Amino acid sequence: MDQDAKRRFGERVRHARLDLNLKQEELAEVLGTSQAVVSNVENGVSAISVPDLPRWADALNKPIMYFYDEHALDWQRRALDVLGMFPEDQLEVILRMLKYMALGMHENNLN
Repeated sequence: MDQDAKRRFGERVRHARLDLNLKQEELAEVLGTSQAVVSNVENGVSAISVPDLPRWADALNKPIMYFYDEHALDWQRRALDVLGMFPEDQLEVILRMLKYMALGMHENNLN
């Protein structure tokens, strides 16, 4: 993640935290981390990993996609990140569903 993307992500974390009237220390306690980690994320010094995003989203009462900067990531990267949130044993089912959705959309466009 480039520095601008980290900064934008951190701003979203900060806004979500402030929406809940939480202090950095309180969010850190909910997440089981330190206030310094929360501060570093909010200030764009560091980012969180994709597998940790659901935990942060739950703690901040936001949907996961709230944290994504839609313009900063191309659609392939966003799709891979979303797929990475599913349990590995469910990926085949998810991919099959996506395939059938795409085929159905293609058929509708031909008619």
